[in-house]
Amino acid sequence: MKASCTALIAIVTAIGLSLGLAAAPDYELWALDQGTNTIYVITPALEVSEVIELPEEIDMPHMIAFDSGFRYAFIANPASGNTAVIRASDREVVAVLPTGPGSHFAGVVPGDAQVIVDVIADAKLVEIRLDLDNEVFALGRELVVAEDPLFMSRADEFPGSRPICHDHTPDGRYAYVTLGPALADSGLVILDTESFRLSHVFPPSEVRTNCGAVAAPDGRHMFVNGGSVDEGLWYVFDTATHEKIHEDDSRGTDAHGVWLTPDGSELWMVNRHSSNGIVIDPATFEVVAEIEFTGTSPDIITMSPDGRHAFITLRGPEPRSGPHAIAGGTPGVAVLEVASRQLVSIIEPDRGNPASDFHGIGLRPLHP
Repeated sequence: MKASCTALIAIVTAIGLSLGLAAAPDYELWALDQGTNTIYVITPALEVSEVIELPEEIDMPHMIAFDSGFRYAFIANPASGNTAVIRASDREVVAVLPTGPGSHFAGVVPGDAQVIVDVIADAKLVEIRLDLDNEVFALGRELVVAEDPLFMSRADEFPGSRPICHDHTPDGRYAYVTLGPALADSGLVILDTESFRLSHVFPPSEVRTNCGAVAAPDGRHMFVNGGSVDEGLWYVFDTATHEKIHEDDSRGTDAHGVWLTPDGSELWMVNRHSSNGIVIDPATFEVVAEIEFTGTSPDIITMSPDGRHAFITLRGPEPRSGPHAIAGGTPGVAVLEVASRQLVSIIEPDRGNPASDFHGIGLRPLHP
């Protein structure tokens, strides 16, 4: 059914373009339905243009990241314990690497020479070495967090050592890695991507993060957050000294996805359990606005290149990951107008299917 639907979409699009009814879009959204192992490609007109059905060896596409040229998508799959590489131009799966059970997020290091994968079940960080020009992807080094010497020196302060998500400093030298998955298992470690050893560790007595991370536009600060169905937290670190310089609450429960507007003037953060969000000034760390409603159970955020819209994935009624308390009723993608902070649309590609459960989302600019 999905294949025939995709063909019809392609025919209608081709006819429309031939008649001059629509200009070619300048970006596309890749929205991951981890409940049905499907990727939906969505246009700026908020329409599904393609449906990418994944092979059986890929189960539970959870998070997505692109290289700097947006040639390849890297998708971490917790259930199948691997990381898939998809060539964006023709949607072909060109590699599936066995990064380990609970592979949660695969982030491309600035410079496009490495990907770092957070592997929850094995409590380790895994490197994928990249040669994009020759389309070569190979497993590299591994670091079991609990076996790192710095972590071992303070192990009694950590209830767990499982990496969840991370972001890199703009030079690619450091990755700020949150620990979890529960807030009770939280903490933060900083990976030196050159030595593949930890440079700093922060137990939950100092930093309780178990979710997102994003670097400020100028690279001087890193924002990280954490949460549960009872609270939401976020912190700011100085990336030169790796010191915590600010902490605050997220004005809701289960702080989760974070993203910056394209001009870098705002940082958006959503609360998955309370279905609301906040807008932070990344220069002053002030909460400048609150978003009353984002759609039910918001998860991951991205923004349109023109800064007009925020796109936020919404969880399904039978979520494949996370506590049952974060179940949503409209699995898909919420579209919010950035200027007004208002929800303007919800895209539900598989409406009525209780198995549908959206999580990861990525935006790929299209260059003429």
